[in-house]
Amino acid sequence: MDSSFLKIGSLVLAGLLAPAALAAEPTREDQVRAELERQLRAMVPESPAEVQLLFEGFKPEDGYRLVESDFLLDGEPLAVPSIEELNAPGVHRLAVMKVEPGEHTLVSRVTYTNGSWSLFSESNGFLWKITASVGFQTQRGLRVSVKASPSVVPNAPDPRLKLKLTHAVTAEMIQPPQDEPAVAVKTGPVDAGAPVKVAQPAAPDAGVKPTTTVVSVTPPVERTPLPTGRLRLQVTSKKPSSATAFVRGTGEPLKLVVPGRKPKEVPLSAGAYTVDLLADGFLAQTRQVELAAGADASLDFALVPAPKKAKAAKVQEGRVELPQPLGFEETKPLPNKASLGGLDLLVDLLVRDPKARLRVEGHTDGREVPAPARQGLSDARARAVADLLIRAGVAPSRVDVVGLGDRSPKAPNLIPRGRDLNRRVELVLLRP
Repeated sequence: MDSSFLKIGSLVLAGLLAPAALAAEPTREDQVRAELERQLRAMVPESPAEVQLLFEGFKPEDGYRLVESDFLLDGEPLAVPSIEELNAPGVHRLAVMKVEPGEHTLVSRVTYTNGSWSLFSESNGFLWKITASVGFQTQRGLRVSVKASPSVVPNAPDPRLKLKLTHAVTAEMIQPPQDEPAVAVKTGPVDAGAPVKVAQPAAPDAGVKPTTTVVSVTPPVERTPLPTGRLRLQVTSKKPSSATAFVRGTGEPLKLVVPGRKPKEVPLSAGAYTVDLLADGFLAQTRQVELAAGADASLDFALVPAPKKAKAAKVQEGRVELPQPLGFEETKPLPNKASLGGLDLLVDLLVRDPKARLRVEGHTDGREVPAPARQGLSDARARAVADLLIRAGVAPSRVDVVGLGDRSPKAPNLIPRGRDLNRRVELVLLRP
């Protein structure tokens, strides 16, 4: 074979192989990146991925109160602090846990109510039930912090959209570099909130300039114990009678005997409490109270004799029937004063069945207002009854409202008596 042909073939083969050989050789940038990854692995060789979940609620002056919460990480529910703790000002730690590196999802569900209840407020009786989720990725040696925070939407077109829930995700190294040679440590006063820079030398044979890793140092938060307050319970009746009070809220539930002649004082820590009062021969009552740190509060209960069995509230097929149903005048959202006596019976029923909730359904007749306004009027009637129950002490989280307009008449609208029956609210008892 011609030697010149062999030379040409060798040149062609070398030209084809040269680009591949050039591409296989690591660049300076690849070397730097590989060295940085090696240093990170050396700094945290055994640290797994970690997740810290936080929650920051509204401030007391915002007027909103958390009544329910539920947090799920990758579909598993988390054991989190109590509602009373989450309602306290500041950022609260829900959980800190080790997780596998990779993708994770947090689902947060919260329910808020507005503490400034008013019969004429557009959000009267509302419960804001909000669900939000966020996806994030974890790596070994890093702590990912996820903070859930509710906020107000100032220009929301609908009161039901007035609140929203968002998540903020940040990450930091779990621990600073340890056991590294030739690390210069500067002693002296350190600003607790400022980042600390630690210089790390490169390997001698890597030819890489030293790099600087920024590690955030967060000082521990010292919490000063809050002073204890006092709750004063007073029971009055025509015939002095003692009663039993059940106090639920921060800490373990309490069962107390309240004498009929003098008040009972109970030391309690700051928080929100529900007080249920039961006495033989009298209707049960309930109150909601917010106790500030070191402050005193008073609750007065005027006992009302229980009616005979024939005049008690009854539950038929899940609906509460009062001896005198709540009635409404034409176009009016408030029930007649003459029919309000049944509300005490309704409160008694809810106190004696503490796990039950109530749905108030508002209705109109087919003539009292134009058709487009009937839905709004039925909503207002349901909200008015719910507001009266809340004023009587029932927790807002136990009362739902819905308006059904004139879509479910109880009697024909052709005669006055039928229209009277249709202007009503239905009371549905919801049990878990």
